[in-house]
Amino acid sequence: MNGINLDHRPKTTTAAAAVAAALTAAWLACGLGLLGALTASAVAAAYTAAAAAAWHAARSRKRRREVHRAAADTIAYLAADLAAGTDPARAIAAIEPDWPRGAVATTRRLATAWAVAAELGAPAAELCSRLADHLREDERAASRARAQTASIHATAALLTALPVAGVALGEALGVGAVAFLFATLPGLACLAAAMALQAAGLAWTRALIRFAAGEAA
Repeated sequence: MNGINLDHRPKTTTAAAAVAAALTAAWLACGLGLLGALTASAVAAAYTAAAAAAWHAARSRKRRREVHRAAADTIAYLAADLAAGTDPARAIAAIEPDWPRGAVATTRRLATAWAVAAELGAPAAELCSRLADHLREDERAASRARAQTASIHATAALLTALPVAGVALGEALGVGAVAFLFATLPGLACLAAAMALQAAGLAWTRALIRFAAGEAA
């Protein structure tokens, strides 16, 4: 039951997406001149990289939750088999095909419980049952944390979308917002300040999420 971390090459995917976005933005903004094309390329690369990193992080968190739940269910089955009198070796062999890859921490906890049962004579079925209960309680605590931080996540999404919506509205009204931001020095200063403030706001919301998650746990 060795835990295996699946490698989805997130850095490579993020870099490729950022390069593709940069090239596309530069091509679309070629009418703004060299400065405008370079600025559009840099901005597109930065936002695409941030979005790809956030997407990979979300997928990783979801994968960890699925692995955690699967490990808890499998240990509960193991405890039931042991309580029914199944030979420990056969019970372990029975759950091996269903053991989730990537459950490294849970594997260590199960191995510890198994060692305690073997060395001290404690009932393995009871130890496994308690471990499954602890894992499920951890999952319930994580669910409470996600529920409490849902509004903060929504705020972060709004913080990300509003500037883009504002620029799009400016373009729709014909004020040349993109040309001003990407191809003029005052626009570049405004763009840099806006991106810095946006990054600070997102960092603050992440800190709030970590704090709220810790409180809920």
